[in-house]
This record gives sequence, structure tokens and C-alpha cells, in this order.
Amino acid sequence: MGNNEVMNNNEVFAQLNNRVYEIQISRGDKMNALTDAMYGSLVEQLKYAENNNDVRVVFLRSDNKHFSAGNDLADFLETEFNPESNVVQFLLTLARFTKPIVCAVGGAAVGIGTTMLLHCDLVYAAENSKFSVPFIKLGLTPEGGSSVLLGKQCGVAKANDWLFTGRTFLAQEALDSGLVNNVFPDIEATWEEARNIAESLAKCSSSVLNETKALLKPDQDETVKTILKEAKIFAQCLKSEEAQAAFNAFLKR
Repeated sequence: MGNNEVMNNNEVFAQLNNRVYEIQISRGDKMNALTDAMYGSLVEQLKYAENNNDVRVVFLRSDNKHFSAGNDLADFLETEFNPESNVVQFLLTLARFTKPIVCAVGGAAVGIGTTMLLHCDLVYAAENSKFSVPFIKLGLTPEGGSSVLLGKQCGVAKANDWLFTGRTFLAQEALDSGLVNNVFPDIEATWEEARNIAESLAKCSSSVLNETKALLKPDQDETVKTILKEAKIFAQCLKSEEAQAAFNAFLKR
């Protein structure tokens, strides 16, 4: 591919420069809410990066002020949910990924927009970032391994707080809790700093980078099992009257 841009659809695209594979989510008119097609594209891009020896680091971000408003609920309800669904495959691909992932976040980071961060290695946020994992408000259970990973990374008390209340929390709380590594004044500065860090990492030996990640994340197999267990329970909850009512109320707003 060299340094040429690759586009799977007009809402996700990627570019390789200086051994950094930059993946951008680009659906600004919908606050980067993710569709089934977008998840499929993200899986394809991550697998390409995993198997390309020219890629040493992945840099994941949006191309506008919001990171992701989570699932596009209308699209989500039209797509069958099971372990083979693109959304589950996206989370599994992240969990199994062997190369470092640097992520930059700004604006809304809702649901999977927050839980996917648990699979990234370095996360940087703009001051205007707003995080939430509001599954319980939609009659759903946690996903993405968050039922285990959030407690490990941020502490059980904080995980219980966020997952049971579904409340919104801001960048400083995310930093204090260990969800993100640093906070910058605005999204442009966040992108610049995160890209600089990714490019600096990409100058290191690929084997050293990968081995370091493997040492820092020795429980990837257990994470995969957790994601699949959560997906099974999540699928059951999707069929409940509570979840259907919550979705309908949200879509009518």
C-alpha cells in the first residue's frame, strides 16, 4: 500500500505513514455513531495492519470533534447480533491485536466508544471529552470486556459507579481513574500529540514493541473469553421488553 490512502467506505479510512497506520472514523453528521458496515471496515483495517510488516503502530482516531456516540441504534436493531456480528468481531480483533494501538479521543465517547479504549495501549483525550457506558439505561449488560477490564484498569469502585449508573464523566475523571494517559486542551492538540507519540514508538524495533505489549497484556485469551461471555448475555438482553422499550424511547427522541 505504501503511503496511499485506503478507503473501505466513506466513513472509515486509513493511511500508512512512517510505519504508523492511522485509522480514522469519519461520520461527523452522526457524531461518529458506528454502523455494522463501519465495524466490518474497522475489522478489515485492523487485520491489514496486523499482517503488514510495514506497520508497527496503529493510531486510531476520528476526523472530527466527536470520537464516537457508540452504536447507531437504528442500524444496530436491523442487524442480527451474535458472536459472528461485525461489532463482536471488531472487539475480538482489538483484544487479539499484537501491535501497539495509540488512540486520540474528543467529544462524545459513548458505549463502545469508551469500552474500545480498554483495548488500546495509550489513550489521549481532549478536555471536552465526555465518556459514558450507559448500557444499563438501555436494558443491556456491559460489553467489550468492560465487566472485567474496567475494574482492572480503573478500580472496582469506579467500574461499579460507571456501569451501574451509566452517568457521563469528563476527561479529568477519566485521567484520574487511569482510563486515559493524558489530557490536552483541544482535539487538534490531542491528535498532534498522539500522532507524535505513535511515530516515536514506530521508530522502535517491531519485535520489542510486540513483546512489550504481550508482557503488559498477558491475559488476552481471558479477555476474549470475557467478550464472548458478555456477548451471549448481551444478545439475550436485546430480546427483552425492557431493552426494546428503551430503544424505542431513544429513537423517538
